[in-house]
Amino acid sequence: MEIQRNKDVKIPVGFRFYPTDEELIIHYLKRKVYSLPLPATVIPELDVFQTNPRDLPGDSWEKRYFFSKRTMNLNKCSNGCWKATGKDKKIVAPGNNQTIGVKKSLIFYEGNCKKTSWVMHQYSLITSLSTQKIRMPEGEWVVCCVFRRKTKRPAMNLANNISQIASPSCSSGITEISS
Repeated sequence: MEIQRNKDVKIPVGFRFYPTDEELIIHYLKRKVYSLPLPATVIPELDVFQTNPRDLPGDSWEKRYFFSKRTMNLNKCSNGCWKATGKDKKIVAPGNNQTIGVKKSLIFYEGNCKKTSWVMHQYSLITSLSTQKIRMPEGEWVVCCVFRRKTKRPAMNLANNISQIASPSCSSGITEISS
C-alpha cells in the first residue's frame, strides 16, 4: 500500500527517507542531472526559491527534499529571500575522498530582513575537467532540503528542578500503609 503525500511522490507506509549527503549526490542528484532512472520517486520537482517555505508541500516539522533548478537570483520569493550562511561544505565520495558535490546552507528571511527558523541545505554536483573542479552552471538541477531549525527551550533553574524532585507530592503514587 502506498500513501500519496503530494501529486508526484508515492511513499510506502512506514517508509522514512533519511539519506546521507553522499547518497543524495550519488543516487539522486547525479542521476537526475544525467537523466538516469532514480532509485525511488521520493523527491519532487519544485521551484523552492520562488516559494515561501511555509507553503512547501509536506510536513513542515520534517526535512523535505526537492529537486530545483539552480538560480543566481538568490533567491527571492514574494515575501522573503534565502541568504547563504557559513562556508560551503565539500561532499566527498566514500572510499576515494574525491569531491563529488557541495552543500550550501541558506536561511530564509521574511519581509524586511527578519531572520526565520527556516533552513535550506542546497546540494549541487561538482564535475571534474582535467584537474579543475567546477560547479554546475546556473539552471542545472540541485537538491534542496528544507526544514525548521529547532528552537531552544529556556533552561530551567537547577535549584527549581531539585526542589520539585525533593518536595513531597500528594499525587506521587506512593501509598503509605501503617499497621
